[in-house]
Amino acid sequence: MQLSRLLQAHEIILRETRTIARQAADAGDDGTNDLLVSDVIRTNEMQVWFLSEYLVNTSLAGRG
Repeated sequence: MQLSRLLQAHEIILRETRTIARQAADAGDDGTNDLLVSDVIRTNEMQVWFLSEYLVNTSLAGRG
């Protein structure tokens, strides 16, 4: 349950950060956009992938 909530939190961070990065790009603020994409979005995408894989594998292992 806690890992599912953590996954949801990472997804919220990704959604909000993508919006802010888009706004920064539209405003011509390339530095902020780069920071958000390279540091926040990529890190959270990796965490979402790891958590998703773990939850799927745990779920499949519990079926046996």
